[in-house]
Amino acid sequence: MKQYLKTLALLLLVTPALQAAEFEIPLQLNPFPQSQLISSEQRQEPDYRLMLSGIMKINGRIRTDRDQRLQASLSRMTWQLPDGYDPQSGFSFLRAQLDDRGAQVMFECSGRQCGPSSIWANDVFGQSRLYGIDNTQSYVAMRLDQAHVALYAVRRGNGRVFLHMDVLENESQTISDPVAVLAQQGYVELQNWPESSDRTVASVLDMMRGMPGQELWLVVHWQGQDLELTLRQSQEAADRLLRQVVEKGGDVRQLKARGVGSLVPSVLGSRRQVAIVVMRRGSGR
Repeated sequence: MKQYLKTLALLLLVTPALQAAEFEIPLQLNPFPQSQLISSEQRQEPDYRLMLSGIMKINGRIRTDRDQRLQASLSRMTWQLPDGYDPQSGFSFLRAQLDDRGAQVMFECSGRQCGPSSIWANDVFGQSRLYGIDNTQSYVAMRLDQAHVALYAVRRGNGRVFLHMDVLENESQTISDPVAVLAQQGYVELQNWPESSDRTVASVLDMMRGMPGQELWLVVHWQGQDLELTLRQSQEAADRLLRQVVEKGGDVRQLKARGVGSLVPSVLGSRRQVAIVVMRRGSGR
């Protein structure tokens, strides 16, 4: 029995080291010295929500002023830092490496401005260990070529410090062909709008070329309590996007624009703005 307990204890001691050795951190990043990798996974993520503002929860749903939906290969890692280090130590260590690789900051926050740590832990990252003291947390969303990174650090009430990182890679290889999606279901969401107008315009032009003779509609949804205001804002955004497409060579006879404000709340969900291309069936010329 004693030998069994000794063997079990040895296995518990070496398991974290084996995990760290087997799991290769993406982007050639180095972990914080002496940190313990306590959780790691890799999977294809069809709808990752990258938070680009502070968050809250209303009626059981996460609310944020801005986010970005991504389809990519997700690498998810959580470390526990050695005793004596604060959350900012591990956070700054990885952040500096990302800066060196030319990563651009899309959003960052610290303390209570990020929102409740419980939401970040359980709803955003799915790692209950990250539920800590709100004013000790730090978060940053960063963009590199062909990758996005979400980095989060927090101290728990028991004093333990945890560092978490999500890396999303190979986005262009995993995103579905918008022309094929449009042909199959009759509509497709513009994933890069409003963050990147250039990529959005390019995507719309691809759909127009892939659907010659089909009448397409740019439909913009806009969150808000004042219906008349959201209708006006969404129509202005739709018209502006239409002009950008036409300026790049799009045929105004094939593409129409319509802002519907907040009339379809189920489409918006927790997002403030959504742009969708809808194909009018039976409109071939």
